[in-house]
Amino acid sequence: MKNLSKLDKFYSSLDSISVVNSNLDEKRKNLQNIIKLFNKNIQDKTFDKELLEKNDVLGKLLEKTINSIKLSSQNWVNNFEKLLQREKFRSDLENYFIVIIYGKVKAGKSSLGNFIAKHNTTEKKAIFFKYDEAGKEIPIKKLEEIDESDEFAVRNTECTIEIQGFKLSGLAWIDTPGLGSMVEANGKLAKDYIQSADYIIYPTSSNSPLQQDEIAQIKELFEQNKTVTICITKSDTMERQKDENGKYKRDEHGKIAKFLVNKSFENRIKQENYVNSEINKINGSNKYKIGDVISISVHAANKGIDIHDKELFDNSNIPKFYELLTEVVEKKAKALKSNTPYNGLLSFVDNELMSNDKKESSIIYLENLIKQVDNEIKKAIESFEDVKKITDSEIETKIDNIVSKYYQDINKNNSKEKFNLIDKEIKIEILKIIQENIKEILKNFDANLLSVKLNNNNEFNIQDKYEEIEITYEDRDLINYITLGYLGRRYKTITDTVKIGDNKEEIMIKFKKDRTNIFIENAKESYDYVMDTLFKPLMEIFYDIEKDLEGLKFELEKYKQNLKR
Repeated sequence: MKNLSKLDKFYSSLDSISVVNSNLDEKRKNLQNIIKLFNKNIQDKTFDKELLEKNDVLGKLLEKTINSIKLSSQNWVNNFEKLLQREKFRSDLENYFIVIIYGKVKAGKSSLGNFIAKHNTTEKKAIFFKYDEAGKEIPIKKLEEIDESDEFAVRNTECTIEIQGFKLSGLAWIDTPGLGSMVEANGKLAKDYIQSADYIIYPTSSNSPLQQDEIAQIKELFEQNKTVTICITKSDTMERQKDENGKYKRDEHGKIAKFLVNKSFENRIKQENYVNSEINKINGSNKYKIGDVISISVHAANKGIDIHDKELFDNSNIPKFYELLTEVVEKKAKALKSNTPYNGLLSFVDNELMSNDKKESSIIYLENLIKQVDNEIKKAIESFEDVKKITDSEIETKIDNIVSKYYQDINKNNSKEKFNLIDKEIKIEILKIIQENIKEILKNFDANLLSVKLNNNNEFNIQDKYEEIEITYEDRDLINYITLGYLGRRYKTITDTVKIGDNKEEIMIKFKKDRTNIFIENAKESYDYVMDTLFKPLMEIFYDIEKDLEGLKFELEKYKQNLKR
């Protein structure tokens, strides 16, 4: 069949691909050093297990956060190593424009690739290959149709972890394993290699175009700064046809036959509009560069060529698809090839390290974890401060109650003994108060901190109180009285010491005041111990980690600014 000019133009254009190999070794090394240095600092951090055990809630939250940061940091290093390995894949194809077809199982990926390889109109032949698990390139005869066979799930190709493709002039066509593959590693492998693409073709089946999981996958591609053409594949159907007599055509067995036809123009426009509308929903602010959307039928194109049916071939939209590819090759390949390595590094920083999405390994996610712990520490400190205020009042009340209980029984003969009893009871009761308050915050509080030094009880001896008073009395001298009578009366004044009570009330007041001050001060020392051994170390740990993360963000922002071509 003639009229393959659009195919001819595409294959001829492949020889004109101008390859630009950017030297990014230094920039890759710089990013690797930033990540490795942060990881070393984080992995070197050690934390006292006893500190984590002092408060169950904070300890578990702290341990979870630290482990998350360490794990994320190590994953960054590992994932960057994988990126470098994928760059080796690019190095193997450094003289080629890399087109990767990326999509779900049974979306028609391999059929499209085989069509392009098979219908090459130049003298050059497509060289088929696959990469095994070790990254070794192995020759193959064609792209395996794992997504077209009803028995694909049990085929060896589906069970292996590999990518396949072909080289043709300056084009490297890479066919990735299907997303949603029964072998989970295959889908992961497809995602791992997607960053190496200079250009991406995303097929979605016309039977149910652009499902929700596919929309999410395309959004990921846009976020990686990829140029994407979306192909609505299998845009064909089987239908009955009538002969010139108006009767349905029959097969050799006499049954009504069905014939392969392209889906109607109206049907295709409707599906293309739907796909465009769904894509626009994730690109409301025109943040991403949107590629083409086209409906095609590889099956109809093959059939049209085989039976020389020009209408069937033309309406398959394969010629239009070739036009798009030719435009990409002639006008965009150089810029895309040049930008891809830079976009790969930029994408790693934006999506792996600094993603705004709730990705559990991103810096933003880790910062939120730290804020959560920081808030918990602050809440615990606030509760602790409230407990400290209450404790002072509790101590004063408790001492007053205990002293009052013994008050009536204390006298100067038993004061030393009674004060000793009071001291013992006060120590026991105050210890209970402090322990009860602290154990809400600090596990395994050391009661020895309350080994209080008390003043000598001799300071609090109860003694009788005496007072010197002057007593004036009439001196009734008989002679004077007889001689002088009333005028002869005389008065005398003498000084005498009189018992007026004891100093018990003063001593008790002094004792209460002394014990209250001592135990409040001791409680303060106990609370200071909690602050020094729990809260301050926790705050220092997280201040240190916050500082490291802030430093990493600063270095990454600076790196992005310097990532210029």
